[in-house]
Amino acid sequence: MEKSFSVIEVLETSWEITKKNFLVIIGYSVTAFIVLALMQFTSMFLIGDGGFLSFIILFLVLILNSMATLGFYKLTFHLIDKEHEDIEVKSVIPTWKNISSFITLTLFLGFIVATFNLIYLKLLTISSFSNFINQIKETPIALELLAVVAFILLMMVTMRFMFFPCFIVDDDSGSIESLRQSRALTQDNLLRIVTVLLIVVGFIVLGFLALGVGIIVTYPFTNVILVVTYRKLVNSYVQEHDGQLPSAE
Repeated sequence: MEKSFSVIEVLETSWEITKKNFLVIIGYSVTAFIVLALMQFTSMFLIGDGGFLSFIILFLVLILNSMATLGFYKLTFHLIDKEHEDIEVKSVIPTWKNISSFITLTLFLGFIVATFNLIYLKLLTISSFSNFINQIKETPIALELLAVVAFILLMMVTMRFMFFPCFIVDDDSGSIESLRQSRALTQDNLLRIVTVLLIVVGFIVLGFLALGVGIIVTYPFTNVILVVTYRKLVNSYVQEHDGQLPSAE
């Protein structure tokens, strides 16, 4: 990877982009937040006791959330790659392929979490496993150690696959293809990527600590950081691989 890539450079570039386009970025974020909040608030009254209507409403919420997320990535890419061009509505609207790929991965992640949860609940019915869990809960050191290990594993998985939305938007990649490309892109510079990821987590935590209001500013900024990191890594990768983007192999 390119030796000039540094965390400080990423932060400086991200801040310059955010500062220069503050009203656009915050305006988009606030608008998306209000639309999603209204949609979810309305769905609470329409879902009722379940049924086909509930499924349709939940699916619409999922589509809107995907459009808002991917739209912000498209907006950020526009501000980076086409900073001198005016922003049009169509330039921040993701394609249906983008949306379907993102939804597929969202549902897949939900399926994995639900599966692990069901397995855990099933194991709790086994007395030996239940006693083992109770012993861990009663041992602070063991509980803290388990939490640290879980956090490290979560960070490692997140680090390797966190750029999949960028590939979905930037390269029009499919769901599985974007995961493989993200894994290939993060093969090098692991320490710097971990540092960027920790900074992102830190900003998000600060946003919530500021009575939750700060997240309106910190969340968009952290996404700009991720997109800038992605762009620098891709540029370096392309230079080293004769103009080829990370493959899905």
